[in-house]
Amino acid sequence: MNDFLKKIQQRSEAERRMIFWALVILFGIVFFGLWLLMIKRQVDSLNKDKIRQDLNLPQLEEHFKNLPKSELPKFDEEELKQLEELLNEAAEETP
Repeated sequence: MNDFLKKIQQRSEAERRMIFWALVILFGIVFFGLWLLMIKRQVDSLNKDKIRQDLNLPQLEEHFKNLPKSELPKFDEEELKQLEELLNEAAEETP
């Protein structure tokens, strides 16, 4: 190991910088890969049904089903024309 360090120290500064950055990139890739594997294991180990129960999703689904449904009023063409005229009149009156 000591000889290896001495060989590196004898190289030019540019070569030492290239070796340094190559090692930094290599370690970064390795750590990123390990991080991704750990994330995948965590996601795979999640018990989706337990999470669903913990968040009370079945109760929320039932609550949303029981909410009253709102319907928009339906207008025929004549009523729409009247509304459009009223809007145009209101627009003309406002400065």
